[in-house]
Amino acid sequence: MSSYIVRTGNLAATPELRHGENGPYTFARILVSDGIRQEDGTYLDGPTIAYDVAVSGDKAVKLVDAATESGNIRIMFAGRYRITQYQSENGPRLQHRVNADEIAVSLTGQTIRVIKTTTPDPADYGDDTPF
Repeated sequence: MSSYIVRTGNLAATPELRHGENGPYTFARILVSDGIRQEDGTYLDGPTIAYDVAVSGDKAVKLVDAATESGNIRIMFAGRYRITQYQSENGPRLQHRVNADEIAVSLTGQTIRVIKTTTPDPADYGDDTPF
């Protein structure tokens, strides 16, 4: 069963651009830590969750370009979300997988420069998932 998720976190590493039959794609690992409110009203950092975010088309190209140029950037992502459990050498593990409908650079704690393209790319709309 899958659901929809919107989260913000930091890239774990610069994703690698790949090319398939349906065009470019990448898998970005994005690390998210939530604050957990304590009884006294203070917050502690919760466990870090790694989301494996699949990005396709022009969005994948732009994400890899931004990460290559700027390094560990803060990313907002939204898409269909699925958790699967698998057996590793260290016991059972969970994989958090998102097929991104939207991917963006967060404005929190960083400065970005936006360059608008003159003509919208039709590949930016709809489902162009190559996987």
